[in-house]
Amino acid sequence: MRSTNAMAKLLLKRSIGTPSETTMAKRKDPAQERQKKRELWINRTIQWSGLPSAEVEARLSQTRTQSFRLNPLVDREVAPKLLSRQVAWCPDGYEIIPEYIAEYQQLADGGRGYIQNAASWLPVLALAPAAGERILDLCAAPGGKSSHIQAIASGQADLVCNDNSKPRLMKLQANLKRLNVSAEYMLADARNLSRRQLEAFDKILLDAPCSGEGLMSLNASDTPLFDSWSVAHIRRLSDLQKRLILEAWRLLKPGGTLVYSTCTMAPEENEAVVDWLLHRQSDASLVPIDIAPLPHRVPVVQSWNDRAFTHDLSGCLRLMPGRLTEAFFVAAFRKTPLAESMV
Repeated sequence: MRSTNAMAKLLLKRSIGTPSETTMAKRKDPAQERQKKRELWINRTIQWSGLPSAEVEARLSQTRTQSFRLNPLVDREVAPKLLSRQVAWCPDGYEIIPEYIAEYQQLADGGRGYIQNAASWLPVLALAPAAGERILDLCAAPGGKSSHIQAIASGQADLVCNDNSKPRLMKLQANLKRLNVSAEYMLADARNLSRRQLEAFDKILLDAPCSGEGLMSLNASDTPLFDSWSVAHIRRLSDLQKRLILEAWRLLKPGGTLVYSTCTMAPEENEAVVDWLLHRQSDASLVPIDIAPLPHRVPVVQSWNDRAFTHDLSGCLRLMPGRLTEAFFVAAFRKTPLAESMV
């Protein structure tokens, strides 16, 4: 399931403080700490979205439905009743009908499809993979987006899947084998991948490690993901994301496409990272993402904490939580071809 896989991918080890810090932490009331985090999360969302408090709280409490993406790389009959609620903006995407969840799970177990949140389809749709292209999924496990890449490319992309965890990479390999997906695998720290002198890629997907606000809910504030959430954690992740996106840029061919995505709402992890890359790389430009009809899309953030971003970021895609989709952010970049850069 998307929520389980993503949560496992997102949780990071906490640093161990001094004995006095540890003792003080133990004295804190967990319920009070969670309440403080709830209030801070609500206030931050109000600040960046400009929405009224009541609407923000309703969005952050939204119960989301499960979704099913049909896998065309496995030929197996599917009962029409399971495909009666197609998602308008994804040709192979369907809303799961709760009373048939066991049947969807059987199809997923047999490789005929993949159960994940519908928002997870957006980065791959923005990437627009095609047969014959050399494509890198930089942080690939557990494989939902990797399999979607090959599904759109009719199984004919030259796909490379990387992860920095051997257990996650093994799970990725098992998932892609079940889904009949052909790929090359790498076990590497994505922050240093360019040192391997790899052949450059036509397209790269960076679905970055993030704070996972899209998986959080005010109705479930006692989860490990909520416990690990903090502004300090967001800032650390933003630094990591900048390192990852720069490394991805180094691996991209001139004329190539890079898609950056997170399942969080924090501007530090989204618009700030995009603006940073555009400022640093003169050969980077945004490609507007036009996927419709897309409920719960909201305007991007053009300033945060009294700092205005220097580039027009309106072409990025930002989602608030909705019934079908979790919060998500997607940006697509084009690397200037060499011929254009010489003009």
